[in-house]
Amino acid sequence: MPVTILSRFDLIFVLRDVPEKETDSKMSEHILEIHRKGLSPVEPPIPTDLLRKYISYAKAIKPVLTKPALQRLGDFYLAMRSASETEDSPVAITARQLESLVRTSEARARSALRREILAEDAEAAIAIMKKSLEEVGIDVTSSQIDIDLIMTGKPKSLRDRLQTILSTIMAMERETGLVEKVALLNELETTYNIPQGEAERLIGQLLREGTIYSPRDGYIKKT
Repeated sequence: MPVTILSRFDLIFVLRDVPEKETDSKMSEHILEIHRKGLSPVEPPIPTDLLRKYISYAKAIKPVLTKPALQRLGDFYLAMRSASETEDSPVAITARQLESLVRTSEARARSALRREILAEDAEAAIAIMKKSLEEVGIDVTSSQIDIDLIMTGKPKSLRDRLQTILSTIMAMERETGLVEKVALLNELETTYNIPQGEAERLIGQLLREGTIYSPRDGYIKKT
Protein backbone atom coordinates (compact mmCIF):
# COMPACT_ATOMS: atom_id res chain seq x y z
CA MET A 1 0.00 0.00 0.00
CA PRO A 2 1.40 3.46 -0.89
CA VAL A 3 2.71 5.53 2.03
CA THR A 4 0.39 8.39 1.03
CA ILE A 5 -2.61 6.17 1.81
CA LEU A 6 -1.05 4.33 4.76
CA SER A 7 -0.31 7.60 6.56
CA ARG A 8 -4.03 8.45 6.61
CA PHE A 9 -4.86 5.66 9.06
CA ASP A 10 -5.09 6.52 12.76
CA LEU A 11 -3.87 3.09 13.85
CA ILE A 12 -1.94 0.42 11.97
CA PHE A 13 -1.39 -3.15 13.13
CA VAL A 14 0.62 -5.83 11.36
CA LEU A 15 -0.76 -9.33 10.88
CA ARG A 16 2.21 -11.61 10.30
CA ASP A 17 1.77 -14.98 8.62
CA VAL A 18 4.62 -16.88 10.24
CA PRO A 19 4.98 -20.54 9.14
CA GLU A 20 4.54 -22.85 12.13
CA LYS A 21 4.05 -26.57 11.61
CA GLU A 22 1.52 -27.33 14.36
CA THR A 23 -0.60 -24.22 13.77
CA ASP A 24 -0.53 -24.68 9.99
CA SER A 25 -1.59 -28.31 10.38
CA LYS A 26 -4.60 -27.37 12.54
CA MET A 27 -5.56 -24.59 10.13
CA SER A 28 -5.42 -26.86 7.09
CA GLU A 29 -7.47 -29.54 8.88
CA HIS A 30 -10.10 -26.95 9.83
CA ILE A 31 -10.39 -25.54 6.29
CA LEU A 32 -10.57 -28.98 4.68
CA GLU A 33 -13.14 -30.16 7.23
CA ILE A 34 -15.35 -27.15 6.40
CA HIS A 35 -15.25 -28.08 2.72
CA ARG A 36 -16.07 -31.71 3.54
CA LYS A 37 -18.98 -31.10 5.95
CA GLY A 38 -20.07 -27.60 5.01
CA LEU A 39 -20.16 -24.55 7.24
CA SER A 40 -22.24 -24.98 10.41
CA PRO A 41 -24.44 -22.03 11.38
CA VAL A 42 -22.94 -19.99 14.22
CA GLU A 43 -25.11 -18.12 16.69
CA PRO A 44 -23.55 -14.67 17.34
CA PRO A 45 -23.15 -13.65 21.01
CA ILE A 46 -25.21 -10.52 20.28
CA PRO A 47 -28.17 -10.66 17.87
CA THR A 48 -27.34 -8.84 14.63
CA ASP A 49 -30.36 -6.52 14.78
CA LEU A 50 -29.57 -5.48 18.35
CA LEU A 51 -25.92 -4.86 17.51
CA ARG A 52 -26.90 -2.79 14.48
CA LYS A 53 -29.20 -0.61 16.63
CA TYR A 54 -26.52 -0.22 19.32
CA ILE A 55 -23.93 0.95 16.80
CA SER A 56 -26.41 3.35 15.17
CA TYR A 57 -27.26 4.88 18.56
CA ALA A 58 -23.60 5.08 19.64
CA LYS A 59 -22.59 6.87 16.42
CA ALA A 60 -25.03 9.67 17.19
CA ILE A 61 -23.28 10.48 20.49
CA LYS A 62 -20.79 13.36 20.40
CA PRO A 63 -18.65 12.99 23.54
CA VAL A 64 -16.55 15.90 24.81
CA LEU A 65 -13.16 15.81 26.52
CA THR A 66 -13.08 16.15 30.28
CA LYS A 67 -10.17 18.00 31.88
CA PRO A 68 -8.47 14.81 33.19
CA ALA A 69 -8.63 13.22 29.73
CA LEU A 70 -7.38 16.38 28.05
CA GLN A 71 -4.51 16.60 30.56
CA ARG A 72 -3.51 12.96 30.02
CA LEU A 73 -3.47 13.24 26.23
CA GLY A 74 -1.52 16.51 26.40
CA ASP A 75 1.04 15.07 28.81
CA PHE A 76 1.61 12.03 26.61
CA TYR A 77 2.00 14.14 23.46
CA LEU A 78 4.50 16.51 25.09
CA ALA A 79 6.47 13.61 26.60
CA MET A 80 6.79 11.94 23.20
CA ARG A 81 7.74 15.22 21.53
CA SER A 82 10.40 15.97 24.13
CA ALA A 83 12.11 12.70 23.19
CA SER A 84 12.69 14.22 19.73
CA GLU A 85 14.24 17.52 20.84
CA THR A 86 17.84 16.65 19.90
CA GLU A 87 18.86 17.11 16.27
CA ASP A 88 19.82 13.46 15.84
CA SER A 89 16.61 12.05 17.32
CA PRO A 90 13.80 10.86 15.05
CA VAL A 91 10.37 12.48 15.40
CA ALA A 92 8.34 10.12 17.60
CA ILE A 93 4.93 11.74 17.17
CA THR A 94 3.27 14.63 15.32
CA ALA A 95 0.08 16.66 15.68
CA ARG A 96 -1.65 14.14 13.41
CA GLN A 97 -1.12 11.42 16.06
CA LEU A 98 -2.53 13.75 18.72
CA GLU A 99 -5.68 14.12 16.62
CA SER A 100 -5.75 10.33 16.25
CA LEU A 101 -5.57 9.98 20.03
CA VAL A 102 -8.57 12.28 20.43
CA ARG A 103 -10.58 10.33 17.84
CA THR A 104 -9.71 7.01 19.47
CA SER A 105 -10.69 8.35 22.90
CA GLU A 106 -13.96 9.60 21.46
CA ALA A 107 -14.64 6.20 19.90
CA ARG A 108 -14.09 4.41 23.21
CA ALA A 109 -16.39 6.78 25.08
CA ARG A 110 -18.98 6.47 22.32
CA SER A 111 -18.86 2.67 22.47
CA ALA A 112 -19.74 2.93 26.18
CA LEU A 113 -22.58 5.37 25.33
CA ARG A 114 -20.92 8.13 27.35
CA ARG A 115 -21.20 11.80 26.52
CA GLU A 116 -17.90 12.60 28.22
CA ILE A 117 -14.40 11.32 27.42
CA LEU A 118 -12.88 10.15 30.69
CA ALA A 119 -9.25 9.72 31.70
CA GLU A 120 -9.66 5.95 31.27
CA ASP A 121 -10.63 6.51 27.62
CA ALA A 122 -7.49 8.60 27.11
CA GLU A 123 -5.35 5.91 28.79
CA ALA A 124 -6.83 3.22 26.56
CA ALA A 125 -6.23 5.34 23.44
CA ILE A 126 -2.61 5.94 24.48
CA ALA A 127 -2.03 2.22 25.05
CA ILE A 128 -3.44 1.39 21.61
CA MET A 129 -1.38 4.14 19.96
CA LYS A 130 1.81 2.90 21.66
CA LYS A 131 1.17 -0.63 20.42
CA SER A 132 0.56 0.59 16.89
CA LEU A 133 3.74 2.68 16.86
CA GLU A 134 5.78 -0.21 18.26
CA GLU A 135 4.57 -2.46 15.46
CA VAL A 136 5.05 -0.20 12.44
CA GLY A 137 6.99 2.87 13.58
CA ILE A 138 10.20 1.33 14.92
CA ASP A 139 13.40 2.10 13.04
CA VAL A 140 15.19 -1.26 13.22
CA THR A 141 18.54 0.48 12.87
CA SER A 142 18.17 2.75 15.92
CA SER A 143 15.40 0.82 17.78
CA GLN A 144 13.59 4.14 18.26
CA ILE A 145 10.04 5.13 17.34
CA ASP A 146 10.20 7.21 14.17
CA ILE A 147 6.86 8.48 12.89
CA ASP A 148 8.40 9.42 9.54
CA LEU A 149 8.81 5.70 8.88
CA ILE A 150 5.01 5.63 8.55
CA MET A 151 4.58 9.10 7.01
CA THR A 152 7.35 8.87 4.38
CA GLY A 153 8.34 5.22 4.27
CA LYS A 154 11.91 6.08 5.32
CA PRO A 155 13.33 6.07 8.86
CA LYS A 156 15.52 8.97 9.92
CA SER A 157 18.63 6.77 9.93
CA LEU A 158 18.09 6.00 6.23
CA ARG A 159 17.27 9.61 5.36
CA ASP A 160 20.48 10.74 7.08
CA ARG A 161 22.58 8.26 5.08
CA LEU A 162 20.95 9.25 1.81
CA GLN A 163 21.54 12.92 2.60
CA THR A 164 25.20 12.20 3.42
CA ILE A 165 25.67 10.53 0.05
CA LEU A 166 23.87 13.33 -1.78
CA SER A 167 25.92 16.02 -0.01
CA THR A 168 29.13 14.17 -0.86
CA ILE A 169 28.11 13.94 -4.51
CA MET A 170 27.38 17.68 -4.61
CA ALA A 171 30.72 18.51 -2.96
CA MET A 172 32.64 16.30 -5.41
CA GLU A 173 30.68 17.78 -8.33
CA ARG A 174 31.90 21.26 -7.43
CA GLU A 175 35.48 20.00 -7.76
CA THR A 176 35.31 17.64 -10.75
CA GLY A 177 32.00 18.22 -12.51
CA LEU A 178 31.09 14.57 -13.00
CA VAL A 179 31.56 12.28 -10.02
CA GLU A 180 33.39 9.01 -10.62
CA LYS A 181 31.47 6.24 -8.85
CA VAL A 182 34.60 4.44 -7.62
CA ALA A 183 35.93 7.66 -6.09
CA LEU A 184 32.56 8.30 -4.46
CA LEU A 185 32.48 4.83 -2.90
CA ASN A 186 36.01 5.28 -1.55
CA GLU A 187 35.14 8.70 -0.11
CA LEU A 188 32.01 7.40 1.61
CA GLU A 189 33.85 4.48 3.14
CA THR A 190 36.88 6.49 4.25
CA THR A 191 35.17 9.63 5.53
CA TYR A 192 31.73 8.42 6.64
CA ASN A 193 32.40 4.73 7.37
CA ILE A 194 29.69 3.58 4.95
CA PRO A 195 30.66 0.14 3.59
CA GLN A 196 30.86 0.01 -0.19
CA GLY A 197 28.12 -2.64 -0.42
CA GLU A 198 25.69 -0.44 1.53
CA ALA A 199 26.78 2.65 -0.41
CA GLU A 200 26.07 0.82 -3.70
CA ARG A 201 22.57 -0.03 -2.48
CA LEU A 202 21.84 3.55 -1.34
CA ILE A 203 23.20 5.04 -4.57
CA GLY A 204 20.91 2.64 -6.43
CA GLN A 205 17.96 3.94 -4.41
CA LEU A 206 18.84 7.56 -5.25
CA LEU A 207 19.10 6.59 -8.93
CA ARG A 208 15.66 4.90 -8.85
CA GLU A 209 14.14 7.94 -7.14
CA GLY A 210 15.60 10.22 -9.80
CA THR A 211 17.58 12.31 -7.28
CA ILE A 212 20.79 11.50 -9.16
CA TYR A 213 21.51 10.06 -12.60
CA SER A 214 24.34 8.45 -14.52
CA PRO A 215 25.33 10.55 -17.57
CA ARG A 216 27.67 7.76 -18.65
CA ASP A 217 28.86 4.43 -17.33
CA GLY A 218 30.82 4.72 -14.07
CA TYR A 219 29.87 8.36 -13.38
CA ILE A 220 27.15 10.05 -11.31
CA LYS A 221 25.61 13.50 -11.26
CA LYS A 222 22.90 15.17 -9.18
CA THR A 223 19.65 15.69 -11.06
